[in-house]
Amino acid sequence: FFFELCLQMAMQGMSTVSREDEVDVDVTWEDQKKICTFGRMNQRMLELVDEIKDKKEEVEKCSDASTEIYIADDIKCVLGEAFVAIETDAAEEFIDQRKESLEAEIDTMEKELEDIQKRMKEFKGQLYAKFGKSIYLENE
Repeated sequence: FFFELCLQMAMQGMSTVSREDEVDVDVTWEDQKKICTFGRMNQRMLELVDEIKDKKEEVEKCSDASTEIYIADDIKCVLGEAFVAIETDAAEEFIDQRKESLEAEIDTMEKELEDIQKRMKEFKGQLYAKFGKSIYLENE
């Protein structure tokens, strides 16, 4: 059961394999650990892709807000349920700091994503070498 669960985690979007394409291979504990690790890395990769996308959208919103500040005469910030007037310089500084913070987070996430993709490639090579067409590790 444990192996089947890990195999399902690793093979999102699994395709069907005909019986003649399957290779009868014994699955060791090490193989099970690799498959589960691959599944966890795959899930983290998908999460990172979504998080990076969201952060990039937020950076774009900060850029739009920065542009709007140049146009606006009066800037008000929402604090709870109230609007508070703030100076243009303070607003610009806040937006710039937020943008820099988001870009740093994006860089960190992209580095983690690259590391995960490298490790997944290694695991794919090892697992495909042993299991051939009996295992499917691609995202669709």
